[in-house]
Amino acid sequence: MALLRVNSVRRLPPRYKGTPRPAVAVAGRSNVGKSTLINLLLNRKVAPTSKAPGRTRGVHRYLVNERWDLVDLPGYGYAKVDESLRLKWRAMVSEFLAGHGNLRQVLVLVDARRGLAEIDREMLQWAIEERVGAAVVLTKIDKLNRHERVRLLRDLTRELGDAIPVFPVSALKREGIRPLAEALAGWWGEDAYRRGQSG
Repeated sequence: MALLRVNSVRRLPPRYKGTPRPAVAVAGRSNVGKSTLINLLLNRKVAPTSKAPGRTRGVHRYLVNERWDLVDLPGYGYAKVDESLRLKWRAMVSEFLAGHGNLRQVLVLVDARRGLAEIDREMLQWAIEERVGAAVVLTKIDKLNRHERVRLLRDLTRELGDAIPVFPVSALKREGIRPLAEALAGWWGEDAYRRGQSG
């Protein structure tokens, strides 16, 4: 999107070499719409999308504008994935999260129709314990009517408090993408970068 001034995107190996750049990681259950959202935010198709859940099986790291990383973590919690693969997923994600010294934010994507699962809460709790920022992105919000949206947002605010922001979005209708893109630029530190360039 123009808000992010995305000029270039490169896919890189999942492991970091040297000093890591400011990064934002995207996590969530399989089939929650991670790849679609990433493509919308970057205004280009870099993350593969599929109707079959569990397409993302590894850590995918995208270098944006040669300055920031957007990291697509493998989807979790899909019922047809056996326990050994779930354990492998946890190991991959834990290794990435524990080894990244400049992770600014973890976006936990949640299907608005299903609400928070226990594994979503675990991811949010990890972020709190590691002093990494966390936010909930409610995908497919267009599937809920106005009353359902109000109730869901009220319940999440009551559970999460003010420390964890909630972004309701719809990739289909492009609803809520702009506020999330603005927040993403802030987490990366785009404003600070511009001030440094102009000073």
